Amino acid sequence: MSIETLKLCGLVILLAPLAGAILAGGLGPRVFRSRSHWPVLLGVGSAFVAAIVLFREVYTAPVGETLAKIPLYEWIAASTNARFNVELLIDPLTAIMLVTVTGISLLVVIYSRDYMRDHGQPERGYERFFAYLGLFVFAMCTLVLGGNFLLLYLGWEAVGLCSYLLIGFYYDKPSAAAAAKKAFLVNRVGDFGFGLGILLIYISFGTLEYAAVFDMVQERLLASGEPLTDGRLSAIALCLLAGACGKSAQLPLHVWLPDAMEGPSPVSALIHAATMVTAGIFMIARCGAIFAASPLAMTVIAVIGATTALFAATIALVQTDMKRVLAYSTISQLGYMFLGIGVYAADSAVFHLFTHAFFKALLFLGAGSVMHAMGGVIDMRQFGGLRKVIPWTFMTFVIGSLALSGVPGFAGFFSKDEIIHHALSAHWLLGGIGLLTALLTAFYTFCMVFMAFSGPERIPEGVHAHESGGWMIFSLLVLSVGAIGAGYLGVGGKVFHHFLEPVFAETFAAHMPTHGAVHAVAHQSFWQAYGLMVISGSLAFIGIIGAYVMYVRQPWIPGLVRASARGTYDTLWNKYFVDEAYQAGIVEPAKKTGELCVGLDNYFIDGLIWTVTAIPRGLGYLARTLQGGAMQGYGLSMVAGVTVIVLLVFWCQ
Repeated sequence: MSIETLKLCGLVILLAPLAGAILAGGLGPRVFRSRSHWPVLLGVGSAFVAAIVLFREVYTAPVGETLAKIPLYEWIAASTNARFNVELLIDPLTAIMLVTVTGISLLVVIYSRDYMRDHGQPERGYERFFAYLGLFVFAMCTLVLGGNFLLLYLGWEAVGLCSYLLIGFYYDKPSAAAAAKKAFLVNRVGDFGFGLGILLIYISFGTLEYAAVFDMVQERLLASGEPLTDGRLSAIALCLLAGACGKSAQLPLHVWLPDAMEGPSPVSALIHAATMVTAGIFMIARCGAIFAASPLAMTVIAVIGATTALFAATIALVQTDMKRVLAYSTISQLGYMFLGIGVYAADSAVFHLFTHAFFKALLFLGAGSVMHAMGGVIDMRQFGGLRKVIPWTFMTFVIGSLALSGVPGFAGFFSKDEIIHHALSAHWLLGGIGLLTALLTAFYTFCMVFMAFSGPERIPEGVHAHESGGWMIFSLLVLSVGAIGAGYLGVGGKVFHHFLEPVFAETFAAHMPTHGAVHAVAHQSFWQAYGLMVISGSLAFIGIIGAYVMYVRQPWIPGLVRASARGTYDTLWNKYFVDEAYQAGIVEPAKKTGELCVGLDNYFIDGLIWTVTAIPRGLGYLARTLQGGAMQGYGLSMVAGVTVIVLLVFWCQ
């Protein structure tokens, strides 16, 4: 690999979106105005081109030379051995993530050009929106390219800040402002653990350099030369995992993601498909040496992933808001990725991250197209039969739904099937949860499709339904190609997995238990090799057929189910009352504690200060009576005083 080429590509990937954001935000209101999308579009486009060149450099590098560490400058030089540099780490994992992040982001920016216009005119805050998009891409690329834990943490926090700005873009709307604050605060909980994990890494190993830390973990040594205990290693891994659960919306820190739908639809696509929620998966994969060496951490990851996948899928069954269905679907699919990592199949988890980016971005942008056509309405109970009204949106949305459902031949099938295969090899319960979740995913996905696009045409009153503009349709079509074809990179010769092998060979693969290994297809019968694939594909078709029967052929069935299982339905509709539990158990006690502190400050502390100052204030009040402001009185007093002094002097003599 050419280091100079990699360095140039890395700088372009970082600086081009940042420059676009600065230009859009600084010059947009006065110079660019309705063309404020162009600086960000060109910036993210340049980053995507640079990511492609970087990927080619890594892909064509000889075996054993696919990793490059590129220092840019010395940031903090301490008198001790601790130094913190701004440096880039480029390897196959970085290359794949950069192509995914910049590619999806570019399509989102293109889509946003039409979406953020009202009757052809830019919405208020048009320049600010694109500036935030560029800043978001810069933050995510910093997180991915950073060559040490300090840069990882800076990118991590910048991504959280940008998500707050974008989710709360319509800040004058109370629900959007509340959703932004909720996302920010919930992520602070996870980020607190993440920060503790990085601090513990520095205390334990005396450095924040990836390579040095990972080498000491493999040697089981601390910086002092003492042995690294299992307890300390697990503590580091679990602290880092807390941050991943917050960013990737896993139980119990998942509650922010559904409310994040208050942001514009392109923001939802960007957060759910390529940037913020994938940060947790990337971090665990990058820190594989730490996680894979802790069986406790790996078990916790697998359990959290499986539980979250099923938990979110059941909630999605009863949602009527298209974007919320997709939000819970994202939480569920991220659970699959956690499950894959937890059973030591990190390459399969990253593969699912890659395929998921295409079809989830497609579905969110498709939902945005529906919302655009319906005048801002996204509740599926208020419209239907849109297949002829918005045919391009319908076609691309069905493609994305087939990929999400895991229908054979589409991208989601290949990556999801791999994770289920590994999970079933690790433990039957984990694999069983994966299969059940796959069935539910196909069912709720096509419930959404049939509710929105089948049946007689129903359009909200006063809405002029229309197909989206060319910029939006272009993004949908390109993503449709990815939703169909991306999965084929992981079949046959497994090009995707072989490319990632140098990253995971000494971490997850080296620590994989024997029972978790997925054996080669050779020397196995058809059912041993492909039986699970047939089962998972069949479950997808069963879920789709079930949705067709309930929402097309026999539409009275959902009402009967709701009436006959009211308790279950209410539990799912209220999301297992998790938000209510947090409100009652955390938010309200915190408010009461705050009110108590305010009362103590107002009455006890202020009262104590008032009491302490009462004596000098009283003396001052008494002394004030002697200062009337009359010059004659001052003169008389002075003469009297002098007279007394003179008399005393003569008396004493």
